[in-house]
Amino acid sequence: MNISFDHHLAGLFITLSFVVAAASSYQLYYLNPENASLTWLQKGFLVGLRFVSLLLIFLFLLSPLVESTKKITQLPILTVAFDNSQSIKDYGSSINQFEESIRKRLGEDYQLEFGSFGEKIENTDKFTGTERKSDYGQIIKSLKNKSINRNIGAMILIGDGIFNQGQNPENLVSGLKFPVYTLAIGDSSRKTDALIGNVKTNKIAFLKNKFPVEIEMKFSKLKNKLGYLDIEHNQKQVYSSTIVIGSDDEFKLEFVNLEATETGLQHYKIKIRPFDGEINLKNNEFEFVIQIMENKQKILMLSDGPHPDLGALSNSISELQNYQVKLLTGSQVPDSLKTYSLIILNQIPSAKNVASKLLTEIKASRVPVLFLIGPNTLLDQFNSLEIGMKIASSQNTEEVQALFNKNFSLFVLSDETKNALENSPPLLSPFGNTQLSPAFQNLAFQNIRNIHTNKTMMAFGNDKGRKIGFVVGEGLWKWRLYNYQTSGNHDAFNELTHKMVQYLALKENEDNFNVYHPALFQETDAIEFTAELYNDSYELVNTPEVNIRIKDANMHEFTYQFDRTDDFYRLNAGNLEPGDYTYEAETYLGSQHFTEKGNFSIVKNELENQNTRADFGLLYQLSEQSGGKFFPFADYGTLLDTIVANKRITVQQHQQTFQTEWINLKSLFILLILLLGLEWFFRKYWGIY
Repeated sequence: MNISFDHHLAGLFITLSFVVAAASSYQLYYLNPENASLTWLQKGFLVGLRFVSLLLIFLFLLSPLVESTKKITQLPILTVAFDNSQSIKDYGSSINQFEESIRKRLGEDYQLEFGSFGEKIENTDKFTGTERKSDYGQIIKSLKNKSINRNIGAMILIGDGIFNQGQNPENLVSGLKFPVYTLAIGDSSRKTDALIGNVKTNKIAFLKNKFPVEIEMKFSKLKNKLGYLDIEHNQKQVYSSTIVIGSDDEFKLEFVNLEATETGLQHYKIKIRPFDGEINLKNNEFEFVIQIMENKQKILMLSDGPHPDLGALSNSISELQNYQVKLLTGSQVPDSLKTYSLIILNQIPSAKNVASKLLTEIKASRVPVLFLIGPNTLLDQFNSLEIGMKIASSQNTEEVQALFNKNFSLFVLSDETKNALENSPPLLSPFGNTQLSPAFQNLAFQNIRNIHTNKTMMAFGNDKGRKIGFVVGEGLWKWRLYNYQTSGNHDAFNELTHKMVQYLALKENEDNFNVYHPALFQETDAIEFTAELYNDSYELVNTPEVNIRIKDANMHEFTYQFDRTDDFYRLNAGNLEPGDYTYEAETYLGSQHFTEKGNFSIVKNELENQNTRADFGLLYQLSEQSGGKFFPFADYGTLLDTIVANKRITVQQHQQTFQTEWINLKSLFILLILLLGLEWFFRKYWGIY
């Protein structure tokens, strides 16, 4: 144990403390005539008590640090993770039996940590088999993140190998610093089965138009049989076909074009007629819902040629219910621009396409415009437009990242989206300072090699009654790809795109109150809404209360009130039963009454019933790639023997140094009280007052 002082004059202060404590104690008992009745030994004893007490008090003022070293022994951690989904719900007793065995066998020599995974990860040892999805990648990614500075000896993964959510776990297991031992549970034998594996279709279609449906089907042990596929709408058959099955492991794709005959949320059911000997009939059916709309807002994209940025934006915009994208390249220009709600110009004007006539027509149409500015943008021509921003002309470029402006108020992005996009790969931007009109707001500034600048990267505003947006940088496709690589979805990129498009395409002063939500929810999803309220100056406000009434098909009514978040509103209504719902939201702003009506649908989640054949091959690969081993569940005793015999799974010992201030040491405080108490007691006992 070492004692150290931070003060540079600590030595001098300690010396003075000794002198002052000794002098004052000596003066009190040897030079004070009131203490003449005490013997020399009694005086010496009291002087000692007073000296030590005063010295401790003086040293406390210096805040000395006591440095101590402690040897820490860390048992190896065994993480036991089990699939808690419906596909293995019949094996709960087996999993519970294994948990009892591992506690008895390894509980004293290893630190056991239990967890379940399905749609989400939970720290529990209770198997329920109720999760409707299986995400193997999530549990591996989570444990990898938690393994830093922890003595994780091994992971025991119990499951059937069927994953239907998240990333492929084989792509995540590399880089683990511990082995994964897999216990295979379930039935991997091939049975007579016909299943609809996946259905791809549009989320929206338009009345009297046809929309495509792509159906993936698998047939097992049905060689030389004929299959019959039917599609029903409102309990009426709208499509039927015969499928020739050529092998015992057959994969088929069926492409169908269905006509949209009614508006609103339309339900369709796809069926494969059952075969003799089929055990699982739940995966013979698949239901999907599509939004049929009467009309839609059109978005025009113009570019010199094909560009991945436009592909990324187009894919994101397609997620919105009521927008249709048209892409024209080269010198193509539509006859009328007034039919479009938004025009996106990708690096136009450029050296190849000055587009003077086009830009004149755009100005005359007063259609909102989003400029994507990059290395090919002809900046002199762009600056001559005088539409809210100018960029110093230069032939050079630089890589820039986004730094979001906290004071931006035209629309709201979540903190998660901002963090994700700020860490995304840089865009390629023209080199030069930017000059922004006071009528515009910076959504994001340029962050150049971690240097925060005042240069505009993204800005939006209103120029003479027309909404305009700017994105200064080429490479938005990288953001979309990076978003998926890091999170397994495009949520952050989509939120940015949707908010930009909705702000620019929304007709000013005609839609003061707006409610946003997906048209379709899974039954496992939380039903979430966001709402925006604008005053007559088209400024976001959220002072009034916003209420919403949701009704199901049986006219049962659910009433909620939105929460205020920043400048907008948010509502999480939790989980609701599958079915069709309508809603009406309302609010008052002064004497104005605003309402917003809409509908949505919740569909059943049958992912766990689609494929019930265990995939032991996946479990085997996870073990092989991580240095572990694969075991059938019946051999879990051998698995435990293997872990015990693994000499790499060991107890770790290390020393840890602690620094503690004297003022925090209870023992010194008790000692000081004891010294002062003894001095007081003996003074009274010997008649000194």
